[in-house]
Amino acid sequence: MTAVAAGLIPERLGAFLLPCPDGWEIREAGQRMLAVEHPRVPDGVFRPNMVLRWERANGASIARYATAALASALQQLRDPRIISHELWRPNGGRAVAEGPGRRQRFVHRVGPHPVCVDRWIWETDGWMVEGSCSYTVGQHPGMKLLFEQMIQDQRIDAALLGRPENGETEAAAEAAGGVSRGLASGDLDSIAPREPRLDDAASAWAGTAVEDLGAVAGEQPCRNTGRIISIPSLELFDTLMHRDRLGRFQRKNPAAVQLQAAGLLTGEGTLTAAGEEFLLPVRQSDASFLLEARRAEGGSVLQAWIGGGWGKVTETGPDPDDLAVQLVPAGMVPGLIAGWAGLAPAWSIPHEPLVLTMDHYEARIGAAGTCPPKDPGSEVLRMWEQPWTEWQIVNQETGGWFGWVNAARAGHYRLSPGPGGSVRLEPMSSAVVWDVLVRFIHASVEGIPLLLPEVPGFNG
Repeated sequence: MTAVAAGLIPERLGAFLLPCPDGWEIREAGQRMLAVEHPRVPDGVFRPNMVLRWERANGASIARYATAALASALQQLRDPRIISHELWRPNGGRAVAEGPGRRQRFVHRVGPHPVCVDRWIWETDGWMVEGSCSYTVGQHPGMKLLFEQMIQDQRIDAALLGRPENGETEAAAEAAGGVSRGLASGDLDSIAPREPRLDDAASAWAGTAVEDLGAVAGEQPCRNTGRIISIPSLELFDTLMHRDRLGRFQRKNPAAVQLQAAGLLTGEGTLTAAGEEFLLPVRQSDASFLLEARRAEGGSVLQAWIGGGWGKVTETGPDPDDLAVQLVPAGMVPGLIAGWAGLAPAWSIPHEPLVLTMDHYEARIGAAGTCPPKDPGSEVLRMWEQPWTEWQIVNQETGGWFGWVNAARAGHYRLSPGPGGSVRLEPMSSAVVWDVLVRFIHASVEGIPLLLPEVPGFNG
């Protein structure tokens, strides 16, 4: 048993011994459900929280339940994006009966807030337990590691999980639906009526049966919802950064007419209220980012400006002369980037970094049929056979940079320079890619040093 981390106070409620910071509230939130909540916050601020649920497993496997939980999130939440799905084993208590538990991460909208959820699922003594921790994307630097510690340090007395609650008997609880009732996955039998298809390669690596995650990415393709505006129109619009109105002849320009139709410009060539909002992230810019992606089929570009609490995001449109433009709360920018980059759950199998000559790397980016390196291991061959997309993010003020290769079912690989002008590709889980993305953007906006506790050896 590990010691409770400094600053956390163990509190007992029912079957759970929960380590919490001073001032946090613990309460029963319903049948077989506990809530652990951050101290009260001002109106309009999201209150971080952890919700614990438990039900009898009734023979459902971890893989089946976790699959249902992913499907439920996609079906029931507003604007969901599933980021990651990984193996996880609790530190305390007995080992999971049917292999390791699962850790999932996704983002969705709660009112105006872009909320990140870290969810852990595991089995103990015939009970399925789920812990879901919610915080906004902007609260990630302060909440993410804290919730991880709280989950790891909790202890469960499984003998107390089945006590009758709210006047309900055990027989009534079982008759009400067992594992499917009251849990985030919803009705297990309707959402996941059978055991999921398995990923043979990932199962061999894990030493236990793990589910195929390939379908998840297909369920959440990148959907560009921005308004389509021509590049000449946007260039004309940007000239209003430093003047009050367009000239008489410019107002008759087709580019100005398009801006008027979009509600950004008046007939007199001045900014509308919507136009003023549209310029805010650039006028009050705290940070701006350039992102480029390339693959064998072509490439795309995304730019993001963050300022005044808002983000302006432009990306390659359906026509080469057009851009798709969005104005969103600043906290939504990382999620938009994740969708654009295709960040999604994948079994990221650890192995030694792959080092390629620049010519070999460029050839592979340009053509999937490029020969693999000599004597590749099974992990390298697995990623080599997937479609590759390189994507990079650059802070346009400082030049700070990160790059990755998205190898689809084989997951993400961090891109970095290797010895002698070579290219180094290191496997990196989708969850860590998300952490790096969020922390990089946050540090850039706040003008603070970048700390990456999720990346061993990173020194900024």
